[in-house]
Amino acid sequence: MVDNGWVRSGLRGLLALWVLAAPFLSLGLAPAAAASPTTAAGTDPGRSKQWGLDAIGAPDAWATATGRGTTIAVVDSGAALEHEDLQDGKIVGAPVSCLDTNGDAMKCVPGGQDDDGHGTHVAGIAAATTGNGKGIAGVAPDASLLIVKVLRHGCDALGSNCTASGTAADVAAGILYAADHGADIINLSLGNTTQSVLGASFSDALEYAWSKGAIPVVAAGNGYVLPSGFSNQHAVIVAALDRDDTRSHYSNDVGDAMWGISAPGGETDDDASCNASPNGILSTFWTSELPTNAYACLAGTSAAAPHVSGALAVLRSAGLTAQQAVDRMIATARDLGDPGRDQTFGSGALDLAAAVGPGMVPTTTTAGPQPAGTNPATDSTSTSSPSTSTDAPGATSSTPAPGVNVTPSSTPPLATIPSASSTTTQPAAAIGALTPNHDDDLPAGPVSAAALLAAGVGVASGWVLIRGASWARRTPF
Repeated sequence: MVDNGWVRSGLRGLLALWVLAAPFLSLGLAPAAAASPTTAAGTDPGRSKQWGLDAIGAPDAWATATGRGTTIAVVDSGAALEHEDLQDGKIVGAPVSCLDTNGDAMKCVPGGQDDDGHGTHVAGIAAATTGNGKGIAGVAPDASLLIVKVLRHGCDALGSNCTASGTAADVAAGILYAADHGADIINLSLGNTTQSVLGASFSDALEYAWSKGAIPVVAAGNGYVLPSGFSNQHAVIVAALDRDDTRSHYSNDVGDAMWGISAPGGETDDDASCNASPNGILSTFWTSELPTNAYACLAGTSAAAPHVSGALAVLRSAGLTAQQAVDRMIATARDLGDPGRDQTFGSGALDLAAAVGPGMVPTTTTAGPQPAGTNPATDSTSTSSPSTSTDAPGATSSTPAPGVNVTPSSTPPLATIPSASSTTTQPAAAIGALTPNHDDDLPAGPVSAAALLAAGVGVASGWVLIRGASWARRTPF
C-alpha cells in the first residue's frame, strides 16, 4: 500500500519544480537565456559614470524597448569606424562624406571616417554597442547608426583655433542623404551662436527629412545668452542640463521652437573628474593615436541632442510613428522652470522611463520612414519638401548657400571657463560658422579663459578643440 504522505510530498515537490520552470517553459526560454540590455549594460566598465543615462531613466525604459530596428543618422564629423564600441554591426549602410557637395546629396561619396572626435562622441551617446564588456552603453542600445560626414577638422592660419567645420550646404546635403537612406532620427549636434543663421537650405532640408518620416534633432547651441533661433521647423531642439537639472551655463534656450526639450549636457571636466565622477558626458572618442579605443568627457548641447535622438529611437522601436514618438516624449517630459512649456527648457527634462511607461499606446506602424511626400504631422501631402523627386536626394527646389560655414556644438575638459554672466563675445570672423556644440570640447590642462580669449576663442563661438592636448585618451574605468 502506498503511503499517502509520501505521495503528497512527491506531488508538492513536482509542483514546486513546475512553478520554478513554468515561466521559462511558457516563454520558450531556458534559464540560461541571454541577458537583456538592462543587465548586459552592467558589463560595460564605463556605465557607472554615465549619469546622463540614469537622469533620463534609460535603463528602466530598456525593459520595454531598446531601439531595435531603428536607424539614427549622425550628421557630423564622421565616426571612428573601427572603434571597439561601434562594432558588432552597429554601423549600417555605407558611411559617406557629403563634404564639398554644395548641397547636392547625389555627390555624397563613400567615406565617413572621423578626423576630429566630435561625431564619434555623439554616436556613442546615442547608440554605443552595449553589453560587450567595453567602454560605455548607448541610450538606444539596439539602434543602428548611419554615419554621414559633413564637417572636417582644420585650424586657422595661426594654428591656434582648431575645430571641425563645414558649410550649411554640405549639412543640408547630409540631411537629405540620411532621409533618403533609411534614417528614423537625424542627429544634428552642430550650429552657431544662434541657429537662425543657417538659412533656407538648412530649414528646407529639415522639412524634407520630416516629410520622409525622419525626426530631426538639433542642438540648441552654446551661445548661452540667445534662443535657438528655431520656430516653425519640424525639428526637436535640445537645450543642455547639468546633473541637478539646472540649465548648463553655456546652453542656449530652446526659444520658440515647435518642439523644445532639455537633456543631459553637463559641465566641463578635467582629467581627475572625468576619471572619477564626470561633470560632463563620457562617451566614445577618436584621436589619431587611439583610433579604436579612445573615450572622453565632453559637455554641451552637442551631448544633450544624442540623448534625445536615442530616446526617440527607443520610442520608434516600440511601434510609434514619428509624430507619436515626438508627442509622447514631449508629453512625458519633467517640467522645469516656469510651469508648463517655457522658452528656456521647452517642455522640460527628457524622461524616457516615463515615455515608455503606462499610457503609451504602440501602433501597428513599424519604425522607419513614412511614404515619400507624406507629412506625419498632418497625414496630408506635404508641400514643403525641397526635393522634386524621391529618387534624387540631391535635387532641391532651392539653391543652398555654400558660403555659410557650419561647426559642431559641444565642449571637453577645460580648467577655467567663463561663467554665464561673462561678457565673452564671439569673434567676428566666426559669425556664420557652423561648428560642433560642445561647450566642453576644450582640452583639460593649464588653459585659462584669458588665454582662450587672447587666442580669439570664446565659449559663445561654439565647439572648439585646441590642438596638442592629451586629455582625450583611453579612460581607465
